[in-house]
This record gives sequence, structure tokens and C-alpha cells, in this order.
Amino acid sequence: MAIYRSDQAQLTFAAETAQGADSEMGYGTAGSGDTTINADFSAGSRSITVANGTAFQVGDTIRIGTALSTEASSVNEYELRKIEAIQVPASGTTRTFELDRATAFFHASGQEVKEVTEIGGTALGQSQGKYITFIPGVYETIDTPDPEMSIEGRRFLNTTSKRNWNIAYPGQQTLSGSIGSFTLLNGWALRFPIGSVVTTPASTSGTKFSGNLSVAAKKGDIYITLDGTSNLGNGDYINIDDGSATLSEVRRVVANPSGNVVKLNYPLQFDHGTVSVDECTGAASYTHSIVEKADLDTVTWNVHMLPSDEDSDKAFNRRYLGGMVDSSTISAEEGGMVTMSWDGVNFLDMIHNQASQTTVGTNLYNGSSVAHNMPRYSLSQSITATDVGEPSHNGASVNDGTGFPTTQPYYFSEGTIKFFGQEFARIRSFSLSISNGSEPRYYIGKQGRRRRGPYEIKEGPREYSMSATVALPDASVDSNAAHGSASQDGALELFRQLLLEGDYGSDSAPNRKGFTATIKFERGADDHIIIDIPTSGTVGDPSDANDIGSGLNNQGIMINTATHSITTDNPFQVDVDMIFRSIKITVKDTQPVYP
Repeated sequence: MAIYRSDQAQLTFAAETAQGADSEMGYGTAGSGDTTINADFSAGSRSITVANGTAFQVGDTIRIGTALSTEASSVNEYELRKIEAIQVPASGTTRTFELDRATAFFHASGQEVKEVTEIGGTALGQSQGKYITFIPGVYETIDTPDPEMSIEGRRFLNTTSKRNWNIAYPGQQTLSGSIGSFTLLNGWALRFPIGSVVTTPASTSGTKFSGNLSVAAKKGDIYITLDGTSNLGNGDYINIDDGSATLSEVRRVVANPSGNVVKLNYPLQFDHGTVSVDECTGAASYTHSIVEKADLDTVTWNVHMLPSDEDSDKAFNRRYLGGMVDSSTISAEEGGMVTMSWDGVNFLDMIHNQASQTTVGTNLYNGSSVAHNMPRYSLSQSITATDVGEPSHNGASVNDGTGFPTTQPYYFSEGTIKFFGQEFARIRSFSLSISNGSEPRYYIGKQGRRRRGPYEIKEGPREYSMSATVALPDASVDSNAAHGSASQDGALELFRQLLLEGDYGSDSAPNRKGFTATIKFERGADDHIIIDIPTSGTVGDPSDANDIGSGLNNQGIMINTATHSITTDNPFQVDVDMIFRSIKITVKDTQPVYP
């Protein structure tokens, strides 16, 4: 007998262009409704206005964007959404469609809006349109953010129920999940609690194209236009860079549908003007700088489950939208691997593939193109094991099932940590925590049938902290006079730092600046993770003169506790708790595309 098993479950994720907007180019089988958009609509739009919407009804699934059946002629993004409400003017045929979730792509005036009846259609809009395919690392458990309902019993006076409640009403819904302690195989998961990732290749000396964008590109775009004819082919990587070192990203070319228009394997992370575009050499390494942003990008999670007989018709698919990583931890301990956890992720909404339930006799949406009676049901593609990894990996125009990372994990034994510019060889463990203080907000507004989740999620105050267990260095480095030595690499330096409270001045001229730390894990000469605390001007250099200062927004690490307790541990060790104000993570590897 087939059962649903945890070892047949799979979680993948992708960054969102706008909060709550899952990126996917679904083609679908056309129905009868057909019209066009009558204005430009940016990514993140929750409604669109069409020229003639008289043929559409609430509940219809629509394809937004002109989707053509062959790659040779497709030059714009398209996606599937469901109509939750229709605003009808006093006269005329224009209609405003309220959508079940925000759009992931920009759509220009005049693009097609077409009713669809199922997820099928051409391969162009199926496997080639899947972008929610990244994995955070090697994970074992997932706390899925299925809606938590607040159903409350209400009491009325003068009824037969006496002290019992009379009737139950549902209230607001919350969606929150987590992924605990997954092993890092690359840096895909690192940026989301912090900000953006800027990718630069080691070399752009390729000869197939070196030029610029001829048309500005928007965040979320998959099709871009170059300023000249290129020899770029399926599988080539390009670097899109404005020259500022803050808006650089790498994408794979998967098609050349029209003239100097090329299709990318994953949506753009940034808006770009007519910036430079250069081919990357095939075997180059890539540097990924993860830097802070005030506004965090959100993520989509897709959970795919199969029964033990692996019958795809019984797949249980759930997709969680608008996830903001509120709290996260990076940690390692002696003898182990470097792990990360997304401890708390708040979501806006979810969709799923369970269309109907037999005791509910009527369609949730009367007359809709896709009959169903379950709330939050939506047409979406099934992300399977053959899709995992960088979208359209290995140079193919479709995912081929080889996308699971094959690299080794990062080991604690291959790491170093520096405090005050001095390496501490006897760090036994560390745990670095990030908190974004995010808050789901509930506003008055249309959300759709039986949806009472958050309208948006806003970042709050950001806080960093780190704890470490440190075995103290040999006392002999103090020339057998530890109590009189001023050396920073002395065995009692942590105790001195605790008492100084980060202030190296005097009462009349304080110099409260704290200190720095650098954590590095290496897998090879061009394969490492470096964590700079605080943000370092020079990667991996904790003595950088631009790193810390005593003024506002410049301070480094401050020690809250460093209790030198007497225990049975030898050599003598100290548990240290610290706070700091900023962080930068630099990853160097051979993985070109980061979500």
C-alpha cells in the first residue's frame, strides 16, 4: 500500500521579484476568454486592467503576457494567475481583475490576457518555465508554513447554550515556517536574512559577446535585449554589470529567440540600465558578495511530495508565497560541518494542488474555467526531483535532473576565526544569529475566498549576535607573565576585552569602537566562505583601517559576557556572547548563478 513518506518530500525555493509573487512561466491550455492589457503593469501588481473583460468570470485562471508556442518568437514573460474579483465600471467593456497573488513580471500594455483551463500546453511553458528549483542545502526536516487558523467560539445572550459558546467564527490566519540546521553546500541560502548578492566572475574574456544592453532591463526580466548581434549559444554565461560593483549578476543563456534578444535561465535580481554585458569564460570561478539591504527580498517555497509508489498523479504540492526570513543562524562546532537554519520565516499566502473535497457540493467560484471547491487551489507546475538545482542547468534548455550540488560541505576543521586581528586556533564552536524583527501586517482589502492572511510583511530593527566557546591560548605567549603582558594574543585578552567594553580611550576622550572578527571556511584555493564582522572594506582583513571607528554607525563587536568560570575543561575555556552592528559574507566558488 502506498503511503506518503518524508523521504519522498522535497523543498525548493527561489527569490521573488515582489513580495508574494512566485516566478513561473506557465503556458496552459487556452479557454474561450481572450483580451489584452490596457496599461503597463509592474511586477508586484495585485490587479490588472484589461480592454475587454466581459468574457471572464471570478475564479477564471488567466495567462498574463503574450505566450507563443515556439521559443523562436517568444520575447516577453508570461504567467498564470486566478481572478478573485472583477471591478465593473458603469459603462464600457474594460474590467479590473483582482488577482489571487501579485504578478512576478512586468507586463506591457497590449500584451495578451487569455483564459486557461489546465496547466498543460507546450514544453516551452512547462519544464522550461520552472524557476523555483534551488535547494538551501542538505536538510532533513521542514516546518511547513501551512495556515494557522484562529477559529474562536462566540457567545450570544439568552440562548440555549448556557455557558458553552454558541457559534464559531474564523479569524485572521498566520503562516510561519522554518528549516532547521541544513548543511551548506554553497551560498544559495545565505543572502536572504541579510540583503542582496553581487556576483562577479573571475574573468569576462569570452569572445562571443562584449557590449551593452540596448534596452533597460527590469528586476524579474528573463528576456533581455543586447546592443548588437552575439554568438552566444545555449549554455553560455553572461555577466550583467553597471560597473559599480553593487549591481552585478551572472545568468545563463538558454535561447536566442529573436535577433539580439536572449532568454536567461533565471529572473534578474536587479533593475539595470543600458549597462555592460560580457560573456564569462566557461571554467571561471565566481565571487559572490552578500551585503546588507534595508528591504529584504522574499522567497517562495515549493514543497513536493510523492507517495511511496511514486505515482505522479498523486503528487501533493504546496507553494508558500512572500516568505521573509525573520531569524537565521549560521553555526559550526568541532568535528562537524558548517550549518545554517532559517529559524523563522513569515509568509503571506499559499497555493496548492488539491482541487476538491467531496462533502463540499458546489464550486467555490461559480462558472470558473477550472472547477474546484477548495480555497487557495491554483494551477501551478510540479517541481520534481528532475528540476532541482540552477534552472536549465548543464547547458540544456530544460532541467535534466542533475541539479543537486555535488560539492563537499564546508567543515569546521577547515575554518579559521580571528578576533582583534589574531587567529584563535582553539575556537570549539560558534553560533551567529540574525534577527530582522519582521512583522506581518493585516489591512482592510480584498484577498480572495477564505484568505485572511497578512497583506504584507515589513522589516523591523535588525540585530546580530554571536556566541562562541573559546579554549584560551597558551599562557606562555605572555612570557610567563600573563598578568603584566599587554599583548593582544595573550591568554587573558578576552577577559580584558570584557572589562574594556570596547572602549580604548579615557573618560575624557572615549574611543568606544569595539573590535573585529573574521571567520573563514575553505574547500580549496578558490572555494571558500568568509564572514567579516563588521562589514570589511577588504574581504577577510579584520585589521582594515576603514572597518571600525568610535563614531555613529562605525562600531564593531562588543562583548556582553565572557564568564571565566572554573570547570573541569582543560585547557581553560570561556563562553563568549557578543553583539555587533553589521556583517558581510563573501563566497568564492564555481557556481555562477545565485538566486
